[in-house]
Amino acid sequence: MVEPVPKKAPAKRRVKAPVFGRNRSAVEETVGALEQLGRLEQVDSARVAAARALADAVDAEPGNASLWREYRAALESLSQIGSDSGDDFGKLIESLSSEIRDEKKS
Repeated sequence: MVEPVPKKAPAKRRVKAPVFGRNRSAVEETVGALEQLGRLEQVDSARVAAARALADAVDAEPGNASLWREYRAALESLSQIGSDSGDDFGKLIESLSSEIRDEKKS
């Protein structure tokens, strides 16, 4: 008589934290710092997603110069979120405005 083969218990799936490359880790640190400073808003989510995707791409293909160019632009865009230094148009308008006075005639 053949004995039945005991069934193996299904393997438990372990949930692992994602392993990021150094560029993605740096983006996550930057995003965390921006969140702590209160500089990120919901409207910035597309910029954050683009920076994350480009960081992953650069980590996967570090020799691709065009990815690096786009990644650097995304980092620049992230660093300007919520800072007044990125509002060149506002500075230009402010420099063109003049104070309005109502001088009294003597």
